[in-house]
Parts: sequence; structure tokens; C-alpha cells
Amino acid sequence: MTGTTLEQALEAAPDSHLEAVLGMLLELQLHDPSGDLGARRARDLGRSLADRMLDDADRWHEHLGPCLDVAGVRELLGEPGRPVSKQAVSQRQSLLALTTGSGRVVYPAFQFDGRSVVPGVADVLRVLPEDLVSRWTVASWLVSPDTELGAAPMALLRAGLRRPVVEAAGTWAVALGA
Repeated sequence: MTGTTLEQALEAAPDSHLEAVLGMLLELQLHDPSGDLGARRARDLGRSLADRMLDDADRWHEHLGPCLDVAGVRELLGEPGRPVSKQAVSQRQSLLALTTGSGRVVYPAFQFDGRSVVPGVADVLRVLPEDLVSRWTVASWLVSPDTELGAAPMALLRAGLRRPVVEAAGTWAVALGA
């Protein structure tokens, strides 16, 4: 585990995972009144769950890079010493927001250039609505090399080449909607 405690991992776990582990532990308790087996199994289950969650989180972090929380975005998009409101961040349609398994909303840092959003991100999000494709999938597509485009879509957006990226997103949207 890379710097994250078991307690932090369990706090970040989706409720469904925690309920499944709790159910297993209650079942063990019924069959092991002394609690010895249950305590060992609880420790093993907790470690296993944390390791899987941390592996997934680490893979996403490696793939997408760092993410900002709402407070970080408020500071970034506001004036020095005068952050924008939480409401302004959460309602901004031009931001790629990702909801973690624990329900926390984070914003990939790759979409920012200085104190603003990279031009074209909003266009991509409009072409690829959330009810069509997951925001995590869109984030992955933006940073992954695309053979049709010859580079990662985000690299092209940063270079000011908005049109080919939006067209590629539109082609993908049509294919998903078919």
C-alpha cells in the first residue's frame, strides 16, 4: 500500500463493498463464537479489500495523473485569495468531474491550463453526455493515445486543435448511441 492506511482505504470504500465484508464477518461470528477465526478473517478481508481498492486508485492515478478536490478547483479558478464558490465549481458544465467509489467528486488536473480550463474540454463533454458514457471513460480517452488523431486528445486540445478532437468525440458518440 502506497502511503494510505487501511482506515483511509476503508473510508473510501463504496458502501456495497463494506456491506459485503460486514455480511461475511457476521456469518463467521455465527460459526465461530470464540471470535478467534472471525478476528483473523476480518483482518485478512480488510487488507484484501484495501489492497484491491488501492491498486485501482493507484492505476487511475498513474493513468490520469493527479486530481483536485473542490477546494483545489475553487482556489485554481478564483483570484488569488478569493476562491470561486463551491456552487460555481459544482455547476460548471465545462469541468470534467469524476465521482469516486466513496462518492467524493474530484477533477483531473490535466484539464486545467494555468487558472483556466483547457479550451475544448467543455465541447467534448457536451458531445459525450454522461448518460451516454461514463466520465471516467471520457477522462481515460482524453489522456490515451488515439491512433486516428495521432496523439492523445488532451494533447491536441492543449495545442489548440479543438476541431479534430470534438469530431472524434462526435464519431464515438454516434457509435455508442447506435
